[in-house]
Amino acid sequence: QNVTSYISLRDQISEVREENAALLQKFLNEKQHQASLPATADSTDSTMDDLEASYRVLAANVINNSISRKNNYLTLDKGGAQGVNPGMAVITSKSIVGIVTDTSRHFSLAMSLLHSNSRISAKLKRSGFFGSLIWKESDPRNLSLEDIQKYADVLVGDTVVTSGFSIIFPEGLPIRIVTSLGTEPGAFTYSIRVLLFESLSSVRSVYLIDNRYKDEKEELEKKRQEDE
Repeated sequence: QNVTSYISLRDQISEVREENAALLQKFLNEKQHQASLPATADSTDSTMDDLEASYRVLAANVINNSISRKNNYLTLDKGGAQGVNPGMAVITSKSIVGIVTDTSRHFSLAMSLLHSNSRISAKLKRSGFFGSLIWKESDPRNLSLEDIQKYADVLVGDTVVTSGFSIIFPEGLPIRIVTSLGTEPGAFTYSIRVLLFESLSSVRSVYLIDNRYKDEKEELEKKRQEDE
């Protein structure tokens, strides 16, 4: 009876997570749709049927995770057979987690925020100033927000969210709050520490976000870089 109850509870949890993924997908696409409307347009006269959905969201479980190395990864229990592709964003309900880098048929590997090559475009929610979120310390809860100019309006306690400039992460996903800021002698930018909303060591379930226009945008920007 205990085993049967456990299996039933596990199935219920899985069903709820799939429903949450569907709700998140609907929210992201409706938000994208509203942002694309002209300022004079009446949102009631336009529906999601007028546009092809930009985002697709899948639920997955973390089956392996590292936080103490220089370059950390997460292994997920969904792969190519379930529609997972490299370049998909990995998030929880509280914070961003990383980016899918490799997939097999039934599993995928995600580069964690706690990786020396991770660089996420992020902004201060209150003032809109943006920079790059990177991990420079051994503490898995603390990251640094780089490239914020000294004239920027930033305060301890400000919320940091994704900027939307990266095609991987939709705009406005929560990251955490500014815990300290300062300036190095002669520097033109702040040194800002950011505390994550959720410790990556405790992540067990995640949502994967795929932007169907990602490849198109990256190909266009690649042509511009080649011209330079």
